[in-house]
Amino acid sequence: MKKLMALTTVFLLCLPIFTFAGKIYKWVDEQGNTHYSQQRPSNRSTQMNIPSSSSRSAPAATSNSRKEATNKLLNAIAAERTAKAETKAKSKKEAKRLRTNCSNARKRVASLEMGGRRFDVTEQGERRYLDDTEIKKRLAAALKLRSKWCK
Repeated sequence: MKKLMALTTVFLLCLPIFTFAGKIYKWVDEQGNTHYSQQRPSNRSTQMNIPSSSSRSAPAATSNSRKEATNKLLNAIAAERTAKAETKAKSKKEAKRLRTNCSNARKRVASLEMGGRRFDVTEQGERRYLDDTEIKKRLAAALKLRSKWCK
């Protein structure tokens, strides 16, 4: 009877350690918000890899080891948010560049299709008028650029 009571006591003392070492899941809802939980909410969630520490393998979890584990988790979440924000900023910058290049290509095509006389300015500041073949070549090049940038 004493052995059973001792085993039960040891098991109950170790129970908080086992529950603390649970898994953390991450998922994104329909609005794009990121959530974290210890319970798996859906098949779209992924399990996070949290760096293991030697304090988890210790027989008794202290408040310092729990604080360290919490800090590691918070640092991992903060790093992930920072990386996501950087990726979002890069994609916004790339989208702006694509819009600008597309707009410039459309203006060039419209200018060349408008007709009339076209000219270049030489290094001496004089106008050199383009013949029809040069205009057609430039229009073909402008159409290629427009198809490249305006998808």
